[in-house]
Amino acid sequence: MPGQLTTRILRNPDELRSIAAEWSNLWQECHGATPFQRCQWLLPWIEVFSPHKLRVIAVWRGEARPAQQLVALAPLLIYPRGSARVLALAGGGVSDYLDALVHPAYLEHALSAIFHCIDELADEWDVAEFTDLTPSSPLLRMHGYVVHSPHDACPVLSIPAGVSQLSDFIPARQLRNLRNARNRIAQLTDVCIERASAATAGEFLDALFQLHSARWNSAGMPGVLCGDRLRDFHLRVVHGLLPGNIVRLYGLRCAGHLIGVLYAIFERSTAYYYLQGFDPEFAWYSPGTQLIARVVEDALREGKKQVDFLRGREPYKYSWGPHDNLTSRLTYAGVRPTSSMPKSAA
Repeated sequence: MPGQLTTRILRNPDELRSIAAEWSNLWQECHGATPFQRCQWLLPWIEVFSPHKLRVIAVWRGEARPAQQLVALAPLLIYPRGSARVLALAGGGVSDYLDALVHPAYLEHALSAIFHCIDELADEWDVAEFTDLTPSSPLLRMHGYVVHSPHDACPVLSIPAGVSQLSDFIPARQLRNLRNARNRIAQLTDVCIERASAATAGEFLDALFQLHSARWNSAGMPGVLCGDRLRDFHLRVVHGLLPGNIVRLYGLRCAGHLIGVLYAIFERSTAYYYLQGFDPEFAWYSPGTQLIARVVEDALREGKKQVDFLRGREPYKYSWGPHDNLTSRLTYAGVRPTSSMPKSAA
């Protein structure tokens, strides 16, 4: 074993806040991790939504802090579903990818420690269900679990190496749609696309909630942005990640008013399209298309390799020419998982 590994089960936000720096360092070492595993994303989720039975497994290298190194973190919780007690990953609902963080240098031994802790929690859960796992998830090595794949699809637009403009990789039909939308909105006065600053983030977020709800209400549906707790969660995330240009709020203004807002996350080689809302009265001007185009242009200019449209197979996403990235679901019921060494990847 590469050094002594010890485990702790963290059960409240205070314990998680105390390891925030180590959590961030571990995330940096896990090159396949998404922004949804960041401390700045998951800790606000835990603080705001207060899961009843938080069971975060932390795996450390070394015998005592501060010399210890955090080498794995599995953010788990237990919730009731009917008569069953379900062991799941934290962040559900608002996170398109869920996962554990496992340092690649300690992968097999840290996973074994996680499985052993899950085994020790056996009296607290009936079914283990881990959803929204990417193909590179370390949890897919979980020995004895049943893999149900695919769980969902996230359309991903690849940006080929060497391209310099949208016409090099966006379908011709969508380029025509974009050109027509830009020509139509050019007939209006005082129109621009801007990005939120720390000072205007609250305005943009309020507009996003309002516009998203208005769009869905016009179709007789509530949308996904409902409630003060959800706004509080996103406000905390935005304040934590906007200063580093990771979270970005794009706004389309007309005569000083925001008629469309897009919530994006730029991380490593990927730009993530998270959510958008626009005023239904301006649908003729295709504000959503224009905001997505700006995100794709920024991703291209900054050398990103892809734009991930995240969970959901809405038709408008496919007009940009993406392919599906399939996520997996791990479920286990009945006989408990063993704490033996997981199988190595082929």
